[in-house]
Amino acid sequence: MPEHTPAPTPSRAVYGFVLYLSFQIFFIIYLIWALVPEEYFELIGITFLPQRYWAIAVPIYFLIVLTIFAFIIYPSLGLCMTPSVNDLRTFRDEAGTKINSKHLHLKNNTINEIDLCICKDKDKCCKEYYESVQSTTVNKTIPSLKDIDMWEVSENLFLK
Repeated sequence: MPEHTPAPTPSRAVYGFVLYLSFQIFFIIYLIWALVPEEYFELIGITFLPQRYWAIAVPIYFLIVLTIFAFIIYPSLGLCMTPSVNDLRTFRDEAGTKINSKHLHLKNNTINEIDLCICKDKDKCCKEYYESVQSTTVNKTIPSLKDIDMWEVSENLFLK
């Protein structure tokens, strides 16, 4: 089964070229119909054409619909999909780390720092060593994506 890709293929090139030529031909026919007087059409035997009113009305209708969509409908859809200000999704998502702060407030309100370690054998845990090495060395890498705990944000903003 072929892989779906946006890369150019010979069939897409042919379809694109045919679409381009079709649009150009349609636009030239439209301009001829809109600008050439009706007497010239009657001379070559074309007696039935739509009213000239539609040459101006249809593009204006399309522009009005496009404007309404761009400035009313599309932003409204974005607002409908945005969670409210009080929703937890506005400041925490699935991409960030769940436990990333020394302040973790649960039902008992107290958790030791060693409890946050994921090591299976607590005797061989090197968490304190890694924390001391990280604090003494200059880390020039970009930090990984994580959420800042809201308690830490409140402490830094309002308690200092």
